[in-house]
Amino acid sequence: MAIKPCVGTYLATRLIQLGIKHLFAVPGDYTSDLLEIIDQQNGIERIGCCNELNAGYAADGYARANGLGAVTTTTGVGAFSLLNAIGGAYVEKIPVITIIGTLSNTKLLDEINAGELFHHNVNTSDFVKDVYKNVTVAFERITNPLMAPAQIDRVITACISQSRPAAIEIMEDCYYMPCPEPQGLLAPVPLYEPFSVLLEMSASNVYAKQIVTAVFGPPAPAPVSGAVPDIYNLLKASKKPVFWIGKEISVYGLEEKFLKLLSLVKAPFTSSLLGKSAIAENNPWYIGVYNGVFTTDYTQNIMKGCDCIIGLGVWNTDLNNFGKPTLSAGNPATVFASRDVVKVGEELYVQVSLEILLDNLIDVIEAKGYTPVWNQTNPPPLPPMPPPAAALTYDNFFATLNNNLTTNNLVVAEIGLSTFGGSSFLRINRQNGFLGQTIWASIGWSVPAGLGASFTPNTRAIVVVGDGAFKLTCQEISTMVKEKRNTVIFVLNNNVYAVEQILLNPAPFEKNSTVPFEAANILQRWDYISLMKGFSNNDATAKSANVNTVQDLQNVFVSIKANPNSTFLVNINLNERDYPAAWGPFVPKN
Repeated sequence: MAIKPCVGTYLATRLIQLGIKHLFAVPGDYTSDLLEIIDQQNGIERIGCCNELNAGYAADGYARANGLGAVTTTTGVGAFSLLNAIGGAYVEKIPVITIIGTLSNTKLLDEINAGELFHHNVNTSDFVKDVYKNVTVAFERITNPLMAPAQIDRVITACISQSRPAAIEIMEDCYYMPCPEPQGLLAPVPLYEPFSVLLEMSASNVYAKQIVTAVFGPPAPAPVSGAVPDIYNLLKASKKPVFWIGKEISVYGLEEKFLKLLSLVKAPFTSSLLGKSAIAENNPWYIGVYNGVFTTDYTQNIMKGCDCIIGLGVWNTDLNNFGKPTLSAGNPATVFASRDVVKVGEELYVQVSLEILLDNLIDVIEAKGYTPVWNQTNPPPLPPMPPPAAALTYDNFFATLNNNLTTNNLVVAEIGLSTFGGSSFLRINRQNGFLGQTIWASIGWSVPAGLGASFTPNTRAIVVVGDGAFKLTCQEISTMVKEKRNTVIFVLNNNVYAVEQILLNPAPFEKNSTVPFEAANILQRWDYISLMKGFSNNDATAKSANVNTVQDLQNVFVSIKANPNSTFLVNINLNERDYPAAWGPFVPKN
């Protein structure tokens, strides 16, 4: 029997309208009615996860790959377990709609007036909102079905406009309460008025004009009309300009605009690690990731020889300059456009969105002309395949993986030793085909994020994760099997927290070293073949393999291609004292 329009169907309809086809969830009695409603809707499927943190990571991975994600859990214990995942999504600007079921209006009144304490509940205050207020851009508690449409629409609009998590807390007696059906469609709204509009608005009010001028700078030149000519003049004067692109290119959907600019200027471009694959890396002008000591010699030589770095959408983070500054202390870019601020030399222009900047810069170049100064570059060849009989090392693994990636693969890379100079060196020939949580850097993110990303159409997700991080969230392999995901998980198994050890004391990694590892960094060995059997209950579509040599790994890739509908868990056995060659600067030489 069809459900009559109610708060639950209103919310489900809004999610479906925005393209959310999968809702990640952990059941709880305060959300049971909502999950029942979801299960009866066409166009959205509930994906049950093993715990709330994993469900949040899955929604994060889903949003990175598909544009928007959603997760639901119960109040208190569930909401608090979910918090870490939502914190990471907030920091890295991943739009995730968070739905939290809480006790009913009647129960809350009983608690307030009769002193009754209900499970999962801390107290009668808005304690969940208090916890989530720093990691969401909007939070609404729904207690009245008549107000629910406006509250739901406000939260979702804030989420998609600011590309950050927002939360809806719903009292359990409201899900089936009748409310009007959704009217129209929701869409992102601009986050601010253009500078010219602000000036026009303040023209008739001297006090408003003084405030606008004090906050946003002098009326002339206006930010865009000042920044764009400055950038154009720098380009005209430059002998070797280089673009440095970052996360905002993909967050704001500016890939085509950047490619248009690139076609006019015809200059090399590099990316930050966070912006890796914002543009497909088989582009002939792509020169690699620019990331401190984890920058290839090829990329570093071009960057050192350039005379103008134009940063577009790059976020300044410590992991951009991991190990040591890229060229000099601070931001190396001559032009740096990020977070609606443009810095050109010593000039600072505020309230300039990257989209408006690109549009105006393209217009100026087309109107005034520009003569490219570079001969077309070509990315260096992939690392050669190692000998088949060679034992697997970090570098051998990534060289082999690099030679087996296809444009159907979406790489989900765990933070750690294998990311810098490993996953970061992969050639990703698919736009936005690389996902990594490289600011929040919460280990364990990649496996459930790989689950979420696997729901991207025509995609096979490949997760690259160290054994230490894998142990935190490995349960979601069981969900992959249940949901018939064809995800491939490569566990880089060296039995230690290698990145922690190398940053604490790299002595165990020196050549011929016998220095023991810090006891806290030594991991318990696992039997990954048996683990996969246990997680899948011997499901025929669940495959596993132990890999010791390059040929072993090549055989696994043959099996992966021959089993397009199977989930794979592949144990990559590494020597505990091995490390990627790119980490050499951290390890003293004998």
